[in-house]
Amino acid sequence: MQFQTATKPERVSDRIIDQVRDAVLSGRLKPGDRLASEKELVAQFGVSKGTMREALRVLEAMGLVEIRQGIGGGVFISEVEMKTTIHGIMNFLHFKSVSIKEITMVRFMLEPWVAHMAALSMTDRDRQRLEQMIEGDGEDLGSELTREIGFHRYLARMTQNPILILIMDFLDSLVKDFKIQLDLDDEFFVNVRDAHRSILECLVRRDAEAARREITQDLLEVGDYLSKVTGKAPFDPAEMGFTDSSSTTALAIPATGDQAAALVQAGVDPELCRRGLLVRKVGSGDLYMLVPRDDETEE
Repeated sequence: MQFQTATKPERVSDRIIDQVRDAVLSGRLKPGDRLASEKELVAQFGVSKGTMREALRVLEAMGLVEIRQGIGGGVFISEVEMKTTIHGIMNFLHFKSVSIKEITMVRFMLEPWVAHMAALSMTDRDRQRLEQMIEGDGEDLGSELTREIGFHRYLARMTQNPILILIMDFLDSLVKDFKIQLDLDDEFFVNVRDAHRSILECLVRRDAEAARREITQDLLEVGDYLSKVTGKAPFDPAEMGFTDSSSTTALAIPATGDQAAALVQAGVDPELCRRGLLVRKVGSGDLYMLVPRDDETEE
């Protein structure tokens, strides 16, 4: 792999880092590839030995290279670990003052569809694993907080989408840091366990729509609670154009005419049923679905 001379006005070591990183991201360098010797790299980049070593230390900290000592040693391209990537992003956002409101907004946009996909791929092994994370029995899964965060991370892994997995791990890491700082009481975790039981119930039934509804309610309630504790404004789905910020009706399939299904709160108007609509409970909460009833459908 031939590199260009690192020249000013950029910081010289940054130019070296950018070239190696671009080569990795473009696929020109792959995990396991060995770079040239330190002497050869110094010559290629046209820099001092000290500058070269500084750049390699940064690349190693980024998880892009591994420096091996001894016979057969050298500088090798590493497969970037998710933990390293997440820590790098978190370090960047540390200076951006990310709020619970902003985190909850992104969760609102993504997590319901993660739950939707998880419901469609649910297996007995997934159910057992998620039950362990909720109840804490079986193998040691760590503290209450670790199990709670692990529940959401596991759902992301069920999608088998590396982009979603990375994003959800990152978001969950941010939420975890907030919770650690706030030292939440037992009641909070009791409520979260109840919410996760409801989500799991929907997943086991392979009810993707109900899973979306339950996890949305969970993340909004957690967001509201953490915002209240920190004295900050919570995320309101109405800010994104959803008319009902207190429920998950925003996640219903949009109406396309008189035959479209609708989600309503408990206390369904009996008149709706008399007009030929069936009522089916969605999840374990107080949300119901009204669907068209044809002439052959019985109540």
